[in-house]
Amino acid sequence: MEHEAAIARSAEAIRLHRGHNILIEAGAEPVIDRLTRRDRPAPASPPELWAWTFVVKDMIDVAGLPTTRGSVLYGSEEALTTAPCVESLERAGAFLVGKANQHEFAWGVTSENPHWGDVRNPRHEHLAPGGSSGGTAAALAAGIARFGLGTDTGGSVRIPAACCGVVGLRPRAGAVSSEGVAPLAPMFDVVGPMTVSVADCARVWEVLSGEAVEPPPSLSGMVVGVAEGCAQAGEFADLGAEVREIALPYGILSPYWTIVGAQARRTHEATYPANAASYSAGVRRKLDDAGGIGHREYRRAVEELSAFRAGFSAETAGVDVLIMPTLGGPAPRAGCDEAAVRGEVGRITSVVSALGLPALAVGDLQVVGRSEADVLRAGLCRESRGGAIPAPR
Repeated sequence: MEHEAAIARSAEAIRLHRGHNILIEAGAEPVIDRLTRRDRPAPASPPELWAWTFVVKDMIDVAGLPTTRGSVLYGSEEALTTAPCVESLERAGAFLVGKANQHEFAWGVTSENPHWGDVRNPRHEHLAPGGSSGGTAAALAAGIARFGLGTDTGGSVRIPAACCGVVGLRPRAGAVSSEGVAPLAPMFDVVGPMTVSVADCARVWEVLSGEAVEPPPSLSGMVVGVAEGCAQAGEFADLGAEVREIALPYGILSPYWTIVGAQARRTHEATYPANAASYSAGVRRKLDDAGGIGHREYRRAVEELSAFRAGFSAETAGVDVLIMPTLGGPAPRAGCDEAAVRGEVGRITSVVSALGLPALAVGDLQVVGRSEADVLRAGLCRESRGGAIPAPR
């Protein structure tokens, strides 16, 4: 049967890539083994994602499985309930085959993890898989799953998509339920799908949101803003769009990082600094750097963020979507110093997160718009005309 063949392919890929630290198996038995014992005959009318295999980042609860958050502080107990975003996918016929490894507490761009092993990039061995949803992207690149769920605060879906050559969607805050998902900085945390194509992303998005998105025949009549000298500007012009250069508001990063730091400290107040020895050195540094942010500084940052958003919205009035690289520089190399590269690697994705806009990463191409449907339509149009997934630099 179709679903049995899909599960067998996943099991073989897990075996082949066992040394890549792609999955976190913190439970009593591997998830794939539990799945193979379940008898799920095909219904008379198979649902939308029947026989699609998927993984979820280990920030997301699945009943009966631990949720480690990529840490040793969590995961000693099984989750009692399943996050609604996962439930919707399973109702649509998808088969969960594993919990994906990640950067500890979803805070980093390399998915190096001293507790569960550094995730390795199956497609580009010399590169890190990106972070923090590196295990999810690596699972797709390795053929372990057809799609996955990641979380994205400042680029954690999009950066791994670029590093591993897959597709990732950052929705707007609240577009997908965050119930049952461990937080980092709640103002910016979102759950997003990761897939091997834009077409698959649109199908998973329809299940998550109820919104069907079809590819337009062309981009005629659309205005596309081009930032950071995006290499694909000519492709969008060839699709019929009018292209014009725009500048990203990098000043928004100062209030953004103040808010992220303050919210992360609050998120970890029950365990940090009391259990600091159980944190990796990298996350300890980030939490220490965020120490001392008071309510006045936080309130000022929120006001500044709002002003930047309003200003950029006014400046881009009449622009339908924006295109730009996903990565702010070369992809991080395997074994690199995460602290030394994270600012450059995530500078573009962080600006987009700060602006609160949805974004589609097609490898190292990022399409940003005012709605998920806008960015998916642009990506679908490009893909339908043969547009490939740009490789990381």
